[in-house]
Amino acid sequence: MSAVQVEAVVLETLPNARYRCRAGDGSEVTCHVGGRMRLKVVRVLPGETVVIEPSPLDPSKGRIVGKGRSPKS
Repeated sequence: MSAVQVEAVVLETLPNARYRCRAGDGSEVTCHVGGRMRLKVVRVLPGETVVIEPSPLDPSKGRIVGKGRSPKS
């Protein structure tokens, strides 16, 4: 089963390794870091572009599955 992946920008870090991200459509999603990124200890900072998988049951929650390109200035 293939999940939908969306590019988002990290707005802020939250407690318990969670992040508030703004998806491309303008919605805000509370995300946690996915398994492979957690194993490789990838650091996520506010302002970075990431790839997220929104939850099919609750679109306001999701998981960060990769880092995207840096935003164009």
